Amino acid sequence: MNKKLSSFESDLMKKLRNPEFASAYVMTAIVDNDMDFLPIALGDVAKAHGISKLAEEAGINRRTLYKVFDKNGNPSFNLVAHILESLNLVIEVKPKKTKKSKAS
Repeated sequence: MNKKLSSFESDLMKKLRNPEFASAYVMTAIVDNDMDFLPIALGDVAKAHGISKLAEEAGINRRTLYKVFDKNGNPSFNLVAHILESLNLVIEVKPKKTKKSKAS
């Protein structure tokens, strides 16, 4: 079981180095309004790119990053945006797709 989990984690880390995959992974938490998962998703992407490297590029202490990425982390919007920028990701807002109402 540990080998499968290790293989899964290794595969996930490899995929998270791809900006398109990483973007979709983080956006899942945002779109689903899953603020419990958002810090974990950000942490997974950060780990895939290297926490030390991110800390240096973002100018944020590694210890602070680990606290942000904890499941109990509650990062501010500003900090999330700063971390995403350091990971070469951006937040995009677009209209929600809705079903067209049928005319009576």
